[in-house]
Formats: sequence, C-alpha cells, structure tokens
Amino acid sequence: FPPLLCCQLEKNTRREGPVAASLSDRQDFALPPSDLVAMSSTETANKMKIALLKYPKRAAMQAQLKKIPLRQVKVQINNDTKMVSSQQTVLESSIKDFEIRIPYNCRAGICGACEALHQGQRIKTCYTPVKDGMRIVTLDHEMNMLRQGTADE
Repeated sequence: FPPLLCCQLEKNTRREGPVAASLSDRQDFALPPSDLVAMSSTETANKMKIALLKYPKRAAMQAQLKKIPLRQVKVQINNDTKMVSSQQTVLESSIKDFEIRIPYNCRAGICGACEALHQGQRIKTCYTPVKDGMRIVTLDHEMNMLRQGTADE
C-alpha cells in the first residue's frame, strides 16, 4: 500500500448537480495505511465507495426529493402512523416526525446500515422517498418482536 491514499471529496453539495463545487468546497480525505492493512479488500472497497460517492449521491437524492410535489402523506413506521411531508426520505421522516432512530452511516444508499422492511422487502431508508400508505418495520423492531415471541413460549 502507498504511505497515504488521498483523494478529493466534495464537502458541500448544495449547488445544482451532484458534482458542481468550487475548490473552496473540497476537502482532503485520507486513509492511513494501518486502516487499509487492517481491512479486507471488500471492507476497503466499501469504505472507498462510501468516501467517494456519498456526496454526489446525497445531492442526487436531494434533487429527486425536490421534484416530488409537496403534500402530506400517510406513513406508518412500526406501530405509529402519521401524516408527513412528501419531500423527505424514510430516514429523515423517522428521525424528524416519528422520533425513531434508525441506524445509518453514509446517508446515500451505499452501505445498507439503515435498512428496514417495506412490503416484506428490505429498503435503504436513507435513499427511499416517503410515499402515501407506506408501512415500514425497522429491523430493531422486528428483532424485538422475535425476542418477545420466543420469550412468551
């Protein structure tokens, strides 16, 4: 491994387009060799993928959310149902509206730390816009229900 692996990342993506930024909006990202050696090649690849893609993917998601007409939609997370703004992701709504902390890392749909269940399928809550009638079950809630079921036996 090289002594230091460096690349440039965007720090601020509030401008139009996922890659539009001036030099003042960029920051250095460095992985020391000890981190690279301690990780498997898959872990290294995932860490680099998150480091390189999270800002452009977040900007793309924000652009997609702005295109959704602003209205109130009915969403259920675990056993709680509320009317929420349509211009947000499931993760944003869970934190802001439901006060439920779904674990997350990249907030760009890359890592999968924020997965939850929707219609029996796993979704990445940080990269899924809320839709009317959504029913979300967080994985920690599912595990609690499983634990309760085995404790009752």
